[in-house]
Amino acid sequence: MSVRRYVVAISLLVVMLVSACTTSVPRAENDALSRLDVSYYPSNVYVGLSGPYSTQERMVSEAILSAARSIHIKQALALDSRLVTSYRSDKGLQSFAKDEAAFFDDTAMAETISRLEILEVYFDPEAGAVVIVKNRQEEGEDRIYESEYNKEGKPTWLALYPKLDGYRFGVGSAKRHYFLNDSLEAADFAAAQNLLDLKTGHAYSVENVTTKNELMERSLYQAQRGLLKGFTIIARYYDKETDTYWSLAASLE
Repeated sequence: MSVRRYVVAISLLVVMLVSACTTSVPRAENDALSRLDVSYYPSNVYVGLSGPYSTQERMVSEAILSAARSIHIKQALALDSRLVTSYRSDKGLQSFAKDEAAFFDDTAMAETISRLEILEVYFDPEAGAVVIVKNRQEEGEDRIYESEYNKEGKPTWLALYPKLDGYRFGVGSAKRHYFLNDSLEAADFAAAQNLLDLKTGHAYSVENVTTKNELMERSLYQAQRGLLKGFTIIARYYDKETDTYWSLAASLE
């Protein structure tokens, strides 16, 4: 499918879905972040989040696309990470560069959207739209993990990774961005990178150390690539004290 036909197909499907759901009545007692918790739904239910755009139609469209992306990412997520550092003994860290990217197959996005059933739409003045959808092509199963909390009300997975046969868990965090969806995306990406770090060692690493006039200089280059299957965000948590968003992710072993 050409790029133009792909965009048109996506737009038509989104318009159809928006027209079917804009009459949903939001429940004001829950904020946007709490609505992102779908742990009490079966595993074929996904949540999408937009930014606070100018119209409700635009917000719902972006939220639907966000949910559809989660389905494609679950199928396979490729990560590419590169790190370069330079250190000098008399001055410490001189330079630091990090380049990270994630890729997934979106060629069937239009078909995925057409299979979605909207369960709930919630509008928030700061976060935009939260859309909860069900993928009718998947069988609904129980979630693999449900968060437990300590006496302070914080999830235990902040300090201890869950253990479950056949799965690997990772945790990521991010400071507050201007928009909520950007904050969560950053935390989700950090969790994916954590999973990659736990799954594999650095595929390529080069270190160069030189000594001159009793000064030591050290440069390091590391490159890492990997593929995560079944990548899913299991839970999220916002720490008000540190203004930090946390994501718990899981992938297949």
